[in-house]
Amino acid sequence: MFNARVVLASVALVLLFALCTWLLAPRLLPGLRAPAAGGARALPSLELVDHWVQGGAPQAAPGKPVVLLLWSDTDPRALAALPVLEAWAHGWGEFGVTVAAVHEPEFSFAADTTVPARIARRLAPSLAVGADPGGRFAAALGGMTEGARLLVTDEQGRIVVDTVGVLEPGEQALTAWLERALPERLPPMRVAAALPRGVRGVGLGAGRVVSGPLAGIAAGTEQVFVAPMRYEEQGAPWVPMPVGAWRVVSGGLTALRPGAANFVSIRYSAGRAGVVVSPPPGSSARVWILRDDQWPAAQDRDEDVVTDDHGGACIEVREARLYWFDRGAGERVVKLSPDAAGVTLHAFVFADAR
Repeated sequence: MFNARVVLASVALVLLFALCTWLLAPRLLPGLRAPAAGGARALPSLELVDHWVQGGAPQAAPGKPVVLLLWSDTDPRALAALPVLEAWAHGWGEFGVTVAAVHEPEFSFAADTTVPARIARRLAPSLAVGADPGGRFAAALGGMTEGARLLVTDEQGRIVVDTVGVLEPGEQALTAWLERALPERLPPMRVAAALPRGVRGVGLGAGRVVSGPLAGIAAGTEQVFVAPMRYEEQGAPWVPMPVGAWRVVSGGLTALRPGAANFVSIRYSAGRAGVVVSPPPGSSARVWILRDDQWPAAQDRDEDVVTDDHGGACIEVREARLYWFDRGAGERVVKLSPDAAGVTLHAFVFADAR
């Protein structure tokens, strides 16, 4: 009996010691701290990225975190995130952290690597930026994700942050790593990392429209859309309403003729409104804007709107990209009318959508 009690007591002491070690060791020896829950996955190899359009393929330093942003040129959250990643590359790069971004095109025109290269030069000129038009890297992560996707690994290469539309967890994870690895060092100055909220996209291409006259129309269809009643022309909220002659393509809606009688309208409520639009091949065009059947007032025009000598408001489309055209509060109806055949409207994009 005595021996059994001694054995049981010894086992209990061993278990208690193991429990205390498990709880206290990460505090006493920060390098032993386990990654966050769900962090067992490893980041796919950056060799899957087709092209590096800026900075060259980065080489991750052994035992140091990697920060990676998956971004689209037509998502406002991603465009706002790129300058933040640029700042992180400067600040956290001093500690050996690898910071990079990989472009995942949402529309076919953005598969051209000059598109992410042009945007990277403007928003993050020293950041390593790759292009994944074939989607191999995205597929290794489970497929495309709408929005700016941030991935951060720990010092052992395990993903500890995987978020969409927010950056703060990434900075927190890097600060926690620095406390473990180099507790005597101070982290870089924090960067304002808030991204646009309430982002909503309304696609115009075949298979991307949920309801309204464009729903269910096959790619390649040419059709004249009519709206005999005014309420039909203005539509339900968030439903695109084409009027006139258009061709439905996989990535959008292409105008078959110019003029005020050819337009797409949409009713919405959002802080900002934009449109992803391509000019006719090898040319440029204007897309005229009516807000509640009037030229938008000066306070309602967003950054890409220009006016003519008669007060008319339009977007000058010289390249395929996201153009911001409206801002304000309350519900309104906007009509966009190209002045040339061949203009393709790909999607409406809204920020702070209600």
